[in-house]
Amino acid sequence: MTSPSGPTSVVSAAPAAVKERLASLDAFRGFDILTMVFVNYIAGMKAIPFILRHASAEMDTFTLTDVVFPGFLFIVGVSIPLALAKRGAEGRTGLALVGHVLVRTLALLFLGVVLVNEDRFSAAAAGIGKDLWYFLATLAVFALWAVVPKGAAPAKRRLHLALKIAAAVLLLALVVVFRGQGEDGRVTWLQTSWWGILGMIGWTYLAGCLLYLASRGDRAVLAGAVGLMTALYIGSRHGALDFLGPINGFLNIGSLFGSHSAIVAAGMLAGTLFLPGKDIAAPRTRVRFLAVLGTALLLAGYVLRPLHGFSKIGGTESYCLATAGICCLVFLLVFVVLDIYKKGKKAAAFILPAGRNPLLAYLLPGVIGDAAALLGGVLHIDLWRIIWPFAETGGLAGILNAAVMTGVVLILTTLLGRAGLMLKL
Repeated sequence: MTSPSGPTSVVSAAPAAVKERLASLDAFRGFDILTMVFVNYIAGMKAIPFILRHASAEMDTFTLTDVVFPGFLFIVGVSIPLALAKRGAEGRTGLALVGHVLVRTLALLFLGVVLVNEDRFSAAAAGIGKDLWYFLATLAVFALWAVVPKGAAPAKRRLHLALKIAAAVLLLALVVVFRGQGEDGRVTWLQTSWWGILGMIGWTYLAGCLLYLASRGDRAVLAGAVGLMTALYIGSRHGALDFLGPINGFLNIGSLFGSHSAIVAAGMLAGTLFLPGKDIAAPRTRVRFLAVLGTALLLAGYVLRPLHGFSKIGGTESYCLATAGICCLVFLLVFVVLDIYKKGKKAAAFILPAGRNPLLAYLLPGVIGDAAALLGGVLHIDLWRIIWPFAETGGLAGILNAAVMTGVVLILTTLLGRAGLMLKL
């Protein structure tokens, strides 16, 4: 972070300042993750308004639904300075911080690959039904990454450790027996046709954290990185990375470390506002910075639009910059309402559990679907059609059905969180 006296190390931030809890951060994240659940439920439905559908690859535009994923990447960026500063204040060294980042990245990549292979799963080749495989795998993930409460009694800690060991063994066994089948009929193991939402978050999180640690949070460097990442994507579109051959094909460097990582870098710029420092502590200064940052990103997106147009599917530089700007301005609005004027906190309280436990909220729809399929098989009824009667017809009824299911996910996230199930990679 740059201040009038120069850069401030992320690992030496004052603990008291790092503990500042932003209601706007949790509320924005909660709203975004629930919106992601909702749009996933209505995906593929008939008679859905265009604003709630993903724009196709050939369209030079983006919809409300297309802003959801950039919103989460932006919040990942905002959270990085706060999380790294908190760990630095606890005495973590630079090497320990890098180790923590790598472990989280690997966990996200693993989950992303597992989820993107769901459509390829072959029950015949694996010797286990897809619904049962994914239900058990998700339960193992819950146990493996459940947070052990601080101050827990030794007996409870031993129980948590035993559960984590059992979950790790189960997950390893499930991964070993996994088999998928491609369009050509060939039976294969887990593949990375693409990294999935969680995998993309993992790669961009890695890029953001390493950049932040290397630059020590200097805002000028972070701002420059947004430009360099944008240039990286543009160069990749015009063959500048072709010399990397299969490496570029495997990672899609221009998209992951270029345009999408630029959103995370923009979020980190915003996140530096909430670290210790007299030059940024004043609410007015924070508001002005966020307003300028959001407007600049939005304008940059429109200025670069003639190059490759707005495209979520292509992850174009103009789409990523414009949506990052929109997310920054929305975050500003939420920050002003909740953290400056202290208004609407009661109204926003219902979405906070999803914001504080986002991985659980993201995975629960899959658990609900798998559990419904398994129970329906035992009872010999189509239970999923009972709780999801308008999936095929869509329209207003389908939208309301999706809203109800999203509400169920929120309720379960809240109840499980109160029961002590908090997931943290």
